[in-house]
Amino acid sequence: MEFSSLYFLYLFLPLTLLVYFLVPGLRLKNIILLAASLLFYAMGQPVYVLLLVGLSYANFAMARRIRPGKRNTLFLPVVVNLAVLGLFKYLDFFLSIFGITVADGGVMLAALRGITNGLNSIGFAFRSPTSALPLGLSFYAFQVISYVADVYRGKVKAERSFFNLLLYLSMFPKMMQGPIVRYEQVARQLMDRRTTPRAAFEGAQRFIIGLAKKVLLADYAGKVVASLSTGGGNGTFVGAWLAALMFMFQIYFDFSGYSDMAIGLGRIFGFRYCENFDLPYISTSITEFWRRWHMSLGSFFRDYVYIPLGGNRRGKARQILNLLAVWALTGLWHGASWNFVLWGLYFFVLLSIEKQIAPKLETLPFIVRNLVTMFFVLIGWVLFMNTSLSGIGSAFTAMFGGGTSFAGSGVSLQLKNSLPLLLSCLIGSSVLPRWFGFIWSGLFGMGRSDRRGAVTVKKGIYLASVFLFLILLLWLCTVSLVGSTSSPSMYAQF
Repeated sequence: MEFSSLYFLYLFLPLTLLVYFLVPGLRLKNIILLAASLLFYAMGQPVYVLLLVGLSYANFAMARRIRPGKRNTLFLPVVVNLAVLGLFKYLDFFLSIFGITVADGGVMLAALRGITNGLNSIGFAFRSPTSALPLGLSFYAFQVISYVADVYRGKVKAERSFFNLLLYLSMFPKMMQGPIVRYEQVARQLMDRRTTPRAAFEGAQRFIIGLAKKVLLADYAGKVVASLSTGGGNGTFVGAWLAALMFMFQIYFDFSGYSDMAIGLGRIFGFRYCENFDLPYISTSITEFWRRWHMSLGSFFRDYVYIPLGGNRRGKARQILNLLAVWALTGLWHGASWNFVLWGLYFFVLLSIEKQIAPKLETLPFIVRNLVTMFFVLIGWVLFMNTSLSGIGSAFTAMFGGGTSFAGSGVSLQLKNSLPLLLSCLIGSSVLPRWFGFIWSGLFGMGRSDRRGAVTVKKGIYLASVFLFLILLLWLCTVSLVGSTSSPSMYAQF
């Protein structure tokens, strides 16, 4: 059966949850969760299950030979993981730098198709891969690097059960798009956790809200971007700005939506994953923006790259060099293309300048600081969305007055039709939904002492209202998905 969003929502996920909660004991629950995770991964790219299991076992064996504090024992695991990531994600990019022409689809894709055909000839039935990049590789590669690094640091002990390590790396809620969950954050939960009705309700609430972000906001914003691109509207002044704004909202609601879904599902299964987004578009500085955006990736580079390189402890020049390395790697992590490198270096320059003028910026009103910050973030997303240097040049030319025209009738109509979506995205990315949630729960006495019957009745009304709201969101998402193809996550390519 071909995998789809509706198949996941109304068959795979309900059956997984049903079996998970029916079987007794945490050990059996973990077996069900691992089996479901591997099946989920296989429905996307079957042959890459072998890579996932093989890399997991290699790290399981190598981690047990690591001696805390002895760098030579950490060298092999790090090299192996980076080599796997480099081969699948960056080989063709680096070959192109040296002018080496690669086959259509790349060297690794051709090799993987050959392996798949060979396995199928002896009785397997693997679907031929369409991409050389295994789903979620960048996420689970970083997770396993953090695991071996923490074993080396003595923060965690090497896992004695391969089953537990494989479960940690392959859990389907956070497998494809993160957040990047560290082993130390879930090690105890692998063997000691439980799901309460409240946790399950909160998890379902988080999951459905994340789904709505993805399906009702990100996908529709993406359709506007695609329409402007295919119709040539992004060559006009208004079209270029509209495309940039829509992409800005698309990437936020896409990635934060998937993060919410992962965190919510993890909560249902008894896991507490780290937060990944905290309203980044209300930021008043670039520094604050990166404290709120993709927090698990930022903390990874801070703890496993920036600080080991010396951080800010070895003088100003060394600190700048360390920041340069971090942001070049941050850009490259997002994709094997020069526009991602430029995007990373762009934020390095902004952060370096901001550190020098931060005291002056703090004297400005909040709204001014926020608008200035979002302007520079928007410019960064233009670098991110255009994978060719010529595309970047064309976008900036149109945005700053050198386009084919100011708007044109088609773009004007597109802008008019997009205004409700733009307003929804603006509200959805602001603090207003969070404030409304606090006010609504406060009206029904949530959080206060439950000593009187009236309070219990109020809580019942509150829970019923939330439940009906979630059902409405789920229905709207289903209607949107039926008869259409939901866009795959933008971050699945990373």
